[in-house]
Amino acid sequence: MSLRIEFHAELDSTQRRAHELVARGVSTWDAVCADHQTAGRGRQGAHWYDTPNQSLLVSLILREVPLPQPVGLLATFAALATADVLQRHYPALPLVQLKYPNDLILCQRKLGGVLAELMGQTAIVGVGVNLAQRQFPAPLQETAISVYQALSGVDQPAPYGAIVSRDERAQLIEAIYYRLQELLTAWQQEPSYLVSLWHARDASVGRTYRIHDLPEQPIAVAVGIEPDFRLRLRLPNGITHATYFVSAV
Repeated sequence: MSLRIEFHAELDSTQRRAHELVARGVSTWDAVCADHQTAGRGRQGAHWYDTPNQSLLVSLILREVPLPQPVGLLATFAALATADVLQRHYPALPLVQLKYPNDLILCQRKLGGVLAELMGQTAIVGVGVNLAQRQFPAPLQETAISVYQALSGVDQPAPYGAIVSRDERAQLIEAIYYRLQELLTAWQQEPSYLVSLWHARDASVGRTYRIHDLPEQPIAVAVGIEPDFRLRLRLPNGITHATYFVSAV
């Protein structure tokens, strides 16, 4: 069965709209996608920049799926699913890496991110990916990248110019939706498989993070991912600490 995607030319936030549908008990749609968001948000309330028809802006509505523990890992696994799908959809794309817990990194710049929230037992997973941008506003030019920009340096035509069609975005959304479901099932049956997938894309090692579950919230350097997907970090005093509760500095 094809994924049921509610498309909008413009929304304040696909995440808000998905919350509304779940709250009203509407089960007609599996995902909400917008050509443009006026109030898109990322992790920890950060604003998400986009230009119309140039980004993948979607919130997946996941009903009756096996949720990981802690539930925060859902966003991590969604980032992994998105990276896998982008790599398959654009085979000439350089390696899409992952920065703990849920950022997509390409050529050392941010390609996208994931936000996961729960309403009861229903998960709402927001995914934002820069697809067709030729350039970004000045504050983002050194830190952001799009699929188009990455492929324009490859010896072949870029896949599109100024816009990404809804059909192409629908293909990506459906692939991410089902890949995420596969990964969630795999986490229940063979956790080491997901750990190995992460290791192949890991861009976290050597980066600095603030640790939120230690007194004074110290800044530490990431040294790797544990089998339970906690991030292990080395504090200034040489002691290591593994936790889910970090934010990049």
